[in-house]
Amino acid sequence: MNCNHCGMPINKKSSAINRAEKIGAPMYCNKTCFGLSRRNKNPQSESEKKEAKRIYDANRRIQKAEEIRAKKRAYYAANHDREKERISRKKRMPLHVLYCQRPEYVEYKKQYDRERRAKMLFGEFADAALILQDVEKEIAAKATRYEVYLTNGTINKALMRRRSMK
Repeated sequence: MNCNHCGMPINKKSSAINRAEKIGAPMYCNKTCFGLSRRNKNPQSESEKKEAKRIYDANRRIQKAEEIRAKKRAYYAANHDREKERISRKKRMPLHVLYCQRPEYVEYKKQYDRERRAKMLFGEFADAALILQDVEKEIAAKATRYEVYLTNGTINKALMRRRSMK
């Protein structure tokens, strides 16, 4: 017996072949050929598939009209107040954006975020961490990189090691 899709000989048990012949079912050599055969059984163009889906959806909306209306009513009842709030927030959003762009708010938010980040990272030592940040910022502003390296002893480390070994 040959595969119904690709035409190759089938390697199946004789009982499976006899059962398929008895009921008139097609035989395939593997699952791939079976799937490809099913896929190509009803070839439709993309527009035909879309039209069939459109007709199915229209019929389904008619059949399930009451159920759909009940779900919509329940959703509206649950979310009507939230929708009003959302619309009012949306109307005021441009004003909020302008408020957030004001220089005094930007400065306040910068300080607030800095303190909050320090609390999250350092917990009870947040104040010390903020002071350390301020000191480091001041050092960076006043000292050059060369001076910082010189103070930390990180300039000419290899040379210093060689000299200390002599």
